[in-house]
This record gives sequence, C-alpha cells and structure tokens, in this order.
Amino acid sequence: MKAAFLSIFVVFLLSNIYVAFRLWQLIPANNLLRTALIGIMLIGFLSTFIFFIFGESLPINLSSLLYKIGTSWMIAFFYLFLFVVILDLFWLSASIFKFVSKDFLLQYFRHSAITSSILFVALGSLLLYGYINYNHKKRVHIPITTSKVENPMRIVAVSDLHLGYTIGKKELSRWIKLINKEKPDMVLIAGDLIDNQLRPVNAQRMFDELNKIDAPMGVFACTGNHEYISGIKESSEFFNKAGITLLRDSTATVGDITIIGREDFTYKNRKPLADIIKNIDSSTFSILLDHQPNALGDATDANIDMQISGHTHYGQVFPASLVTKKLFEVAHGYIKKQNTHIYVSSGLGIWGGKFRIGTQSEYLVIEIGN
Repeated sequence: MKAAFLSIFVVFLLSNIYVAFRLWQLIPANNLLRTALIGIMLIGFLSTFIFFIFGESLPINLSSLLYKIGTSWMIAFFYLFLFVVILDLFWLSASIFKFVSKDFLLQYFRHSAITSSILFVALGSLLLYGYINYNHKKRVHIPITTSKVENPMRIVAVSDLHLGYTIGKKELSRWIKLINKEKPDMVLIAGDLIDNQLRPVNAQRMFDELNKIDAPMGVFACTGNHEYISGIKESSEFFNKAGITLLRDSTATVGDITIIGREDFTYKNRKPLADIIKNIDSSTFSILLDHQPNALGDATDANIDMQISGHTHYGQVFPASLVTKKLFEVAHGYIKKQNTHIYVSSGLGIWGGKFRIGTQSEYLVIEIGN
C-alpha cells in the first residue's frame, strides 16, 4: 500500500513539474501570471499531499479545506496536463512535417500573452461551468409498467453521495429537501453514501439529516467500495443511526417490492446472487442494489426486475467519461437487458472537486404501476 502511494505521489509530482515548466515557457517573461501560476500549483499540490498524509490528525475544518483545494486542483491540473501534452504533440508534429513555420511556433507557443490568456480564461470558464453544472441536480424519470405491483408507487433512488470532507451537512440538507419534495414511498441508496472517512460525517451529525428522509416504506441501501474504505463496521453503525436499512447480501420485502442489496464487488466473500434470492417471493417486483455495474448478467440470469447501480460517476469530467465507457458494459444510463430494467447512475454527489463537465449529478424518480 505504501509502495503504491509512493508511486502515485512520484508520478503526480513529476507531472506537476512537467506542466509547471511548460507553462512557464508559455507565459511571457516578467509577467505576474508566472508567479501566480507557480503559487497556485504549489498550494494545490501541497494541499493534496498534506491531506492524504496528515488529514485524519488535523482539525476537521483544516482537513476539509485542504481536501477541497487539493481535489479541485487535481481537476484543474487534469485539463492543464491535457493542454500541455496536446501543445507538445502539435509542436513535435509541426517540427517533423513542417505544416507551420518555426516563427509561428515561437510566436504562439513561447512567451505568448495571447495563447496563455486564452488558456487560462478557457480553463476558468470551464471550471465555472463545471461547478454550476454540478450544483444543478438532474431529475431522471423512469416509468415502469408491471403486473407485480397492485398499487402505483414512487421510489427515489440515489447513489454516490460521498458525504465527508467535501460534501457537508448543509449540502446534504438541500438534497433531503429535494428527495422529500418528490413524496417518495421508498428511497434507495446504491452505495457510497460515505466518502473516505467517517470523522467529518459523525462530527456534523449527518445521520440527523438522513433521518429526515420521509419515505413511509423505508430507506434501503447497499454497500459501496467507500463504505469499506471508511471501515465497514463503523459505516454500518452510521447507517443504523441514520435510519437506513443496510442490506449486505440480504433482502427485504415491503408490500409488493423486494429489495436485494449485494455487498460491494470489492468484498471477496460476497455471496452469489442466486444464493441471496433463493427464498424470495418471485411474485413481488424485485429491485437489486449492486453498487458497481460489473456483473449485469447476474441480474438477467436471476430474472431480477430492476437493477440500480452507481460507482462510475460517468468519469465526472470529460474526457474521463470515455474511459468509463470502455471499462463498463453500461457506464451511465438506462438499458433493458432481457426482462431486466437496468440503470447506472452517475451519482447525486461527487468525489473530490465539485465539477461536472460533460456529465451530470442526478437522482432517479421511479414510477412503478400496472
């Protein structure tokens, strides 16, 4: 684990040095933007490093600040890194194939006020858009017709809230109001309710807010990988205090609905789905909560009526979303596979910096009737 962290740290450090050096060459000499850039990069890098090494031993407010700055810098750095790589590839191609002159390259890619101004205005605008887009929660409506449900019902489903150092009680309170406004009969949480640590979650008594969810048929959840990162025993206790029924390779039947909660895919001893559902009433409408959408065939083979997953965040920012599309059969959205309705959510919350670029923060409103 220490070797992996050290490797990541070294790669991140070298990448920051590479980007800083290339941007220093791009910005005109004796320009205050040079000093500002180096200052911002140092603050961003050191915030990330200090949080991940010392975050749990620092005061919560300081850890939260470092986490927000560090992870926001990671998003900004991601785009700066892409720009520098594209710039260098263009320079290399132009040098080989001579489709522009050397004077053109020197004018626009060395000490260029025009290019550096365009870059930083574009980056600032992109991040502002991403922040605004993150705060706009998209309502996704999914109507399902089935003879298994006698009376129409409404379910609100969410995933990946990532409560912790970056998403606090005030933001959670707004989300609870959003959920309650839908007047749901039931609320489902498809994993990663908690982020990396429980300390800020418990310190802000976020379980008090979660107890305000108004769902007469109950609130149910499955584990996500972050429930294990934060400690599964402590996470389970938090769910209990929050009034949420955590289903760990287990089921719960309420009226005409059977909820099946699988352990996260990272849990080595999770049970086969066939073993979990062998005693359920097949006449009920079955909803599977499985945080990671890695085994969609399990649900179809077991004749599950609906599966809800999360985990992917759809990459959070473009072009990372292209990577998730390659990694998962369904990275985001709805499909019907055989007789199983499947929805992979991009998440209500977010990991790290609060930017959504090319993706959306969302909650599902599922209307089930006959």
